[in-house]
Amino acid sequence: MVGLTKKLLLVLAVIAGAFGLGIGVSYWQQQQLEALDFEHCQQLHNGRCEWQVDEQTWKLTLPSDQLPAMLSQHLELITNQENPPSLELRLQGIEMYMGEIKLLLEPNEHGHYQSDILLPICNTGKMRWRAEIVSLDPTQPVALSFEVDSQ
Repeated sequence: MVGLTKKLLLVLAVIAGAFGLGIGVSYWQQQQLEALDFEHCQQLHNGRCEWQVDEQTWKLTLPSDQLPAMLSQHLELITNQENPPSLELRLQGIEMYMGEIKLLLEPNEHGHYQSDILLPICNTGKMRWRAEIVSLDPTQPVALSFEVDSQ
């Protein structure tokens, strides 16, 4: 009986340690994201946005300034940066929280990223989304943002 209790306590300690480590990593990632200084595109124009960060040019292309909900839309991002990093695109609702949509963006050899976005339907009919594009490589920081509407 004593051996079973020790094993149970050991299992509980391992589970608690893993849970604590997960919370710590999540907190650390959130702190890193908050520390980023995002270059914000003030307004999409015909589904296009451009950022100039240091000597890097980033060009975003969407089908339009408004994306229909529940219909896959093509996204294209191009940079002049040599050996660009893998990026993550994070979308969150501005007016209400509808979860977070994350997309992994992998560049081809010419600094060209492509992906498809599928936004959920909002019960209010129209939704404004904040998109943040961040580098997954801390040695090549990228922090871009823009906003887009869906309906």
